[in-house]
Amino acid sequence: MYLATELINLSISDGSCRQQSNCMRWINFFGLFCRVVRAECTTKTFINSFVGFTEPLRIMLLGKSGAGKSSSGNTILNKTVFTSDMKLKRVTVDCEKEVGMAEDTPVAVIDTPGLFEQDRDKEVIIREILKRVKLQEPGPHVFVFVVPLGRMTQEDQHTHKLIEARFGPRVWDYTIVLFTHGDRLEGKTINDVITESDENLRSFLRKCSGGFHVFNNKNSEDQTQVVHLMEKIQTLVALNGGGHYHAQLYPHQERLIRERQLSILAERSEAINTKERDLQNHHQGEELNMKIRELWRKEEENARRAVLFTHVTHTLWYTYNNTFVLLNRLRIFW
Repeated sequence: MYLATELINLSISDGSCRQQSNCMRWINFFGLFCRVVRAECTTKTFINSFVGFTEPLRIMLLGKSGAGKSSSGNTILNKTVFTSDMKLKRVTVDCEKEVGMAEDTPVAVIDTPGLFEQDRDKEVIIREILKRVKLQEPGPHVFVFVVPLGRMTQEDQHTHKLIEARFGPRVWDYTIVLFTHGDRLEGKTINDVITESDENLRSFLRKCSGGFHVFNNKNSEDQTQVVHLMEKIQTLVALNGGGHYHAQLYPHQERLIRERQLSILAERSEAINTKERDLQNHHQGEELNMKIRELWRKEEENARRAVLFTHVTHTLWYTYNNTFVLLNRLRIFW
């Protein structure tokens, strides 16, 4: 729309343009291009800020076989749509999507194959899931990583590394960990279990921006657990600006950005540690964990924006200089 309007305006004012030099007409066209880009970006930002979701929240379930992905999908949708049979150990052999309502919120839940299939390579499965994400753009708003209560194994850690290698490090910005088998808590809270768990699990939870939640799929009629999960999902989506995960199409560029981002975070480590100590003096328990995750999420996002701003600035300056070099070369034809 903006492009059409600007081009019409340019056509109307074409008479005055004829009185200008050819060089100035090219400069005006370049300025027009910049105005169009700026208008498009401003409009999209404005719409995303003030208009709510007009599409279902896309929730992709990840996890190993038997973790309870399909059962969790059924609990979220409050109906049996995904086949779950622990005796068969694996039922979902391809990505399956079902739509419905989760506490008055339209959702699209995508169930995926188990990451630990005895007859299939984990990397092949992850590659297939990533391929499906790319083919079904736009991507999911959130990844729900389904994990049964218990210790994290070396195989779990290896799978996390494979996911990060294939999906990119920003996949954790869109991830919530969902513990299943909540009936095994035996009077404990999930926070108690996390506190008593090994460092590997706690480190993984700190990496996931959406935090964690627990389901008892044997009591799927208890929809309060879905209400609390949806609150955490909507909070995470809001923290990500209402956006969705984009498959990493340019891993080399993403790696360079991540390296520079980590460098900036290292430079700010002392300031970040000071902020962490301040939070520890004012908060405790799950609230403290949430505050620390939010602190790191903001610091990482600010560092990434700084890297991208520098990259865009250099790109625009390069384009600006080369545009006028091109214009000067074209003058020989006028």
